[in-house]
Amino acid sequence: MSEVEQIEEVVEVEEVKPKKRVVKSKINVICDEHEYLKSIKFDMEWLQKLGTQYGFDEFQYLHKFRAFRCFKSNQHLDWIDVNDAALLNGARRLDKILLKHQPLSPKRAVINYPWR
Repeated sequence: MSEVEQIEEVVEVEEVKPKKRVVKSKINVICDEHEYLKSIKFDMEWLQKLGTQYGFDEFQYLHKFRAFRCFKSNQHLDWIDVNDAALLNGARRLDKILLKHQPLSPKRAVINYPWR
């Protein structure tokens, strides 16, 4: 082989495949109290942000606690009430909550609150 043939072999370039886009999946929100949440000015986009930030697949609203159960791979991981979701997104408290859910220990909690 001469040097010219060797150079031709090196010049051959493989085609570069474009990167695949990450498909954003819409997070499932199970809620029967949409009218109530609208009346206190709760924004459902806050849940979408939390879902993408922490990898939650689903939120289930329990009106008794005014809180959402956060699920990932069909496993309940954490709670977030409407006031905490509002405070994390720069809004004020939305409602007075009389019956609170059982808080998780900070070691087991998934959502990082600045005040915890």
